[in-house]
Amino acid sequence: MSELIRVLIADDHLIVREGLRLILEAEPGFELVGEASDGAEALELAKKLHPEVVLMDLRMPRMDGLTVLRTLRERGSLVPVLILSASSERNIAEDTMAQGAAAYMLKPFDPEALRGTVAELL
Repeated sequence: MSELIRVLIADDHLIVREGLRLILEAEPGFELVGEASDGAEALELAKKLHPEVVLMDLRMPRMDGLTVLRTLRERGSLVPVLILSASSERNIAEDTMAQGAAAYMLKPFDPEALRGTVAELL
C-alpha cells in the first residue's frame, strides 16, 4: 500500500480501543486518525476526519452504533463500517447489515480475522 488507510475506532471500553489500535498498528498501511468513546463523538470525528474505514462498537453511551451508522448513511457517507459486538443474536447481525454496515464481527475477535475483514472492506 502506498497510501495509509485512515481508521476511526469507536468503542466505550478503553481496553478494546487499545486492542484494536495495537492490532492495526502491527499491520503496515494503517493510520489511526481517531478514537471515540461514545457514539456522538464517533459521529463528530467521522465528519471531521473522513476515515476510510470505521471500527465501531454496537452498544455505546449517548448514541449507539446503529444510530451512528444510520446517521452516516443519511449524510451520504459510504465509509465502510465494521460493527463489533459481544452479542451473537442473529437478528442483531442482520439488522446492522440491513442498516448499511459493511461487516459484523463478534467480540472477542481474532486479530488475524479482524485484519482480514478490514482488508476485505477496502
